[in-house]
Amino acid sequence: MTLIAAVGLDTYPVVFGDLLISRPAQPGAVPNIALVGEGTNFFPAGSEGPILGVNQKVVLLGDHCVIAWAGNIEYARTVITELRAMASNAPLSLPIIETYLSQLDPTVRDEVSFIGWVKDGELFHQFWYRAAIAKSEMFGQVSAGGSGATDFVTLASEISGGTWNAPGRVLTGLERAISSMLSATSLLLQAELSSQSSVLHYFGGGYEIATFIGDKFAKVGDIAFVFWMAHVTDGQVALSGPWFVLKQDYAGESLLLHLLLMRPGEMDTDPPIVEEHQQVISPFGGTVDAAHSTGIFCPGLEATFTCHVALVHLPKSIAVFNRIDYSESRAPMSIRFSLEASRISFEVNPQFAEELTQSIRAVFADS
Repeated sequence: MTLIAAVGLDTYPVVFGDLLISRPAQPGAVPNIALVGEGTNFFPAGSEGPILGVNQKVVLLGDHCVIAWAGNIEYARTVITELRAMASNAPLSLPIIETYLSQLDPTVRDEVSFIGWVKDGELFHQFWYRAAIAKSEMFGQVSAGGSGATDFVTLASEISGGTWNAPGRVLTGLERAISSMLSATSLLLQAELSSQSSVLHYFGGGYEIATFIGDKFAKVGDIAFVFWMAHVTDGQVALSGPWFVLKQDYAGESLLLHLLLMRPGEMDTDPPIVEEHQQVISPFGGTVDAAHSTGIFCPGLEATFTCHVALVHLPKSIAVFNRIDYSESRAPMSIRFSLEASRISFEVNPQFAEELTQSIRAVFADS
């Protein structure tokens, strides 16, 4: 499932986008996705719309405009390159963007979708091109593109601020906006699971979030996703994991992914085997050469926003439950990471694991 979306929350305009790209299969092309590695094992040669890898779909066009694309990557690159050139000469406005998009070549029109926000004076304006549109009580106008667009606009009314692991603390507007988009990832995963898709295949790239911070649009980094499994049987919950951790951050315009994959040891009593992967994703339309990529310091796994996502196996279905651990000091109470002998290990707070188990039981025990 691929998705770009624009929503408004309180005074915050938000753009949300996944990282996976697809197009007709190319002979010899082997996709490399941080979460699953080479993708030939799940998209056979000749399959329709195979995933070819990851790329940034959320693009900043100066300080006052952000756009996201879905569809044909080559056409999208052409359009965004032209918009970027226009923005370098003068600030973009809603009439300028709408006029430009309305005049796209017919060969492009049916191949790409765009959504975004532009700030003109003191007002924010949402724009879209070939997108699904809906109204939401929480988000107001919602526009979305990509294969997950219909699911997103359908689920928009169900998106909440998520369950926070920050007792006694009131969310600020920015934190609420970010947490809502993190909560949206859980609903999208549930939509994928209900259609028998594999979370490993489609969540593989993660999601980017951009909003207006201070006096300009910016992407939100310092986010980690921690995935668990839970099995509910006769009102009891068996929680296991975490089974993988994905940290997202930025070095300039480059997106940094830091991944831990855990799999069971050879014996039941053995600790899990931890595999570590790192990936640098260049800004859209740019490249990261090997020397520069090697010189970028990959972020630690501790994050300001740690989104715990539990895939809950019920007797007749699979659901998703999330809890967000917020830490201004990047020291989440739920999970700690350490580096010993060049190997990363982690330790889950037993109290958090128990609270997560009880929360899942409270929601799903009668399912």
